[in-house]
Amino acid sequence: MTVEITGVRFAVDDYGVLDVISDEGEEFLITGPLAHVHEGEVLEIGGEWRTHPKYGRQFRVYETRSRGPASESAVLAYLQSIKHVGPQGAAWLVERHGPEALEMIDRDPEGMLSTVPGIGKRKRLVAAVRSWEHQGATRAVRLFLEEHGVPAAPAARLVRVFGPEAIDRLKADPYIAVSEAGIGFATADALAQALGVPPDAPERLDAGLVHALSVAENDGHCHLPRGELEHLASRLLGANASDRIDLLALTGRLVVDEADRVSDPLVDRLERRLAQRVKDLIEDEPTFTIEKPERPGWISDDQWRGVKQALFGRLSILCGGPGVGKTASMRALVDLVKDAKRTVRLCAPTGKAARRLAESTGHDATTIHRLLEWSPEGDGFQRDASNPIPGCDLLIIDEASMLPLRLADALFQAVGPRTHVLLVGDPDQLPPVGAGRVLDDLLEAGTVPAVRLTEIFRQAERSLIVRAAHAINHGELPPTVPESDEDLRDFFLVRRWTPQKIFDEIVSLATERLPSHYGLDPITDVQVLAPMHRGVVGIEALNSALRAKLNPDGEPIVGTPFRIGDRVLETVNNHERELMNGQTAVVLSADSVRAQLVIAVDDGRTLTLAFDETRSMRLAYAISVHKAQGSSAKAVIVALDRGHRMMLTRNLLYTAVTRAEQVCVLVTHPAALETALKVRDGGRRYTRLAELVR
Repeated sequence: MTVEITGVRFAVDDYGVLDVISDEGEEFLITGPLAHVHEGEVLEIGGEWRTHPKYGRQFRVYETRSRGPASESAVLAYLQSIKHVGPQGAAWLVERHGPEALEMIDRDPEGMLSTVPGIGKRKRLVAAVRSWEHQGATRAVRLFLEEHGVPAAPAARLVRVFGPEAIDRLKADPYIAVSEAGIGFATADALAQALGVPPDAPERLDAGLVHALSVAENDGHCHLPRGELEHLASRLLGANASDRIDLLALTGRLVVDEADRVSDPLVDRLERRLAQRVKDLIEDEPTFTIEKPERPGWISDDQWRGVKQALFGRLSILCGGPGVGKTASMRALVDLVKDAKRTVRLCAPTGKAARRLAESTGHDATTIHRLLEWSPEGDGFQRDASNPIPGCDLLIIDEASMLPLRLADALFQAVGPRTHVLLVGDPDQLPPVGAGRVLDDLLEAGTVPAVRLTEIFRQAERSLIVRAAHAINHGELPPTVPESDEDLRDFFLVRRWTPQKIFDEIVSLATERLPSHYGLDPITDVQVLAPMHRGVVGIEALNSALRAKLNPDGEPIVGTPFRIGDRVLETVNNHERELMNGQTAVVLSADSVRAQLVIAVDDGRTLTLAFDETRSMRLAYAISVHKAQGSSAKAVIVALDRGHRMMLTRNLLYTAVTRAEQVCVLVTHPAALETALKVRDGGRRYTRLAELVR
């Protein structure tokens, strides 16, 4: 379809909302990666029609090809977008040079732009030339990609990374877009094939192997056995890349160990460094002692062992399920250390977990990223081996089951020479999002002092949530009937035999029955958890139905998929904002002029974000169990259907149930529950930390 751009409503980063008119004279909106497009341009577009709840029928663009400016007004619009040129400067250029102004500036940007009234100053001229070159480079890269049948959306990122030489760099090696610009392998591969790179070209095989290993890291692995890497790469490439592995190892792009395990050099280095740091802490003598620490009368023998090993060793672990006294042990330990005039710092992987930790121990707690002083300028963590965490005799890390390799390494490198470290967590929860399984590996190594708490305390045992979690962990049906009048009936099991009935039950519970019965806010206090995104009982369908019930009149925010009042989820780590993967928030307001919205985060903060910072956010009325790790909600509804069978495991269900603070309802097909209880976990992760520590 061919359209002419008649107006630009919104453009930020790489996203645009534009008014167009088609060859047939139909006027409508198009949306997509269109921020580079200007009024008056003619585009050939491909995509699909969608209906926006407020703005009606729109065309979502996936492919574009520009035919260039359609008129003098289009040339004016393009020139106005250049920094410091503006409407008057654009009119001045067109009046003197006509539509050829674009070609003339291309030939001599500095000379032509220096003649524009108002750009005489050197500083303004430099900025204007840079703006022209950037826009020109982005346009050229887009055209280059489009000419070769490749989606043009990554153009802006390629120009940011490679600058004006982007096209030359891509022609020389299309796969550099993967390694240096983070472009998807499929996009780079499509460009390479269009440029005539043979399927068995060494650079293609090398890029495929490295990419296959990065995919494995995203799945949680720190390495792959050679055979598995060869199989994965073969499926990806349609060619045999086995002979390239040893060559890549010789050049340092891969590491192959004595057991024929292949890893990324950085991951290999981090795993070895973390193992050595762990061994050093185990072997070190304690740096402080508390003479005859007084045992509180309200903790058990095992809890006291956990407290003492933290006092008398540089590194120790305290672990166990819900209701076994991990929090009480931490509170006793914190009190002892503070009474002895020693310093203690508490941290957790997420903001909400840190907030909960502070409330339960009565001591300040922070996120790991804040503790390590993450710098948004690209310098990474400011705390490391040369600049360790200050003023800390004891460091307690809660929710340690969530620690992936990269974060654990950064944290252990920043532990000072006098700091004791206690890891607290539940190894029966899902593994971390990210490569590695640090807590499990340290327990498996058998050399780190560890206490596993198993006794469920009487007060906790009154909770059916706690008892259900422990039953699930043993592969047993969770109890639903209280044993005495003192028990809390806070866990319910609802069986339904079709996906639609499961879906309808969840929507009813989340929007009406639970909020009404327990006096809860259905948007902030109730969380629906499901294993998968697609399907009748998938996260996408649930979010659509829940939003329609809970926020039907929320004002749509143009340029985003959200409405004011929506509950949203961050899906990546935004270190600059300390907004981490899995955190939820509610949209409070929006400013379309400034392209900003305001959110209330689940850790108590209020943040103002640019629209482009919300690209990684999704609706969060329903979220995955993996995204809920480290978080909790007053009411949790867990969806299990037979269609989820590929994801159903015991530790997934266990993790879901333990997210509930006040009430948990499990809505399930009986066969789906049976499947989840039978499967212990979702498969092994390839890691070497336990072996290296031993």
